[in-house]
Amino acid sequence: MVLAAGATANNIVELLHVLTVVVALAPVFVHPLLRKQMRAADGAGHQHLVLAMAANARRMHGPALIVAGLLGIALVEMSEDAISMTEGWVIAAIVIWVAMNGILHGMIRPALKAQGTDGASLGTEKRLEIGSALLSVLFTVQLVLMIWQPGG
Repeated sequence: MVLAAGATANNIVELLHVLTVVVALAPVFVHPLLRKQMRAADGAGHQHLVLAMAANARRMHGPALIVAGLLGIALVEMSEDAISMTEGWVIAAIVIWVAMNGILHGMIRPALKAQGTDGASLGTEKRLEIGSALLSVLFTVQLVLMIWQPGG
């Protein structure tokens, strides 16, 4: 049986979707500030911090981003044809989600790991800044797509 929007199961999936997005993307907004604060404190603990950030990205934030997208797809499927997987905004949201995963797993995580093992460098810092900015922009676009559902 397909569950209607507003049903308890749908609400649970929606809650989990939002929670996993928060877990996945909170670091995008917090980590740049933490890294700057640690460098300003004469770098004491900076390498330990970025190693912990890299480990958390691998263990927590990355998997949460993957699960968030899968739960979003589940919500579309649970919508009883109110939303279709073929709608332009849904397709765009999936493409953006894939891009966000690529940035987190292929750009941010490796740069954090490199900073933690080799120390901060101009290259790794630039990758982290660009990756965080890209994730922030893509997340904003995702929100616009989900809220306004253009073409839906």
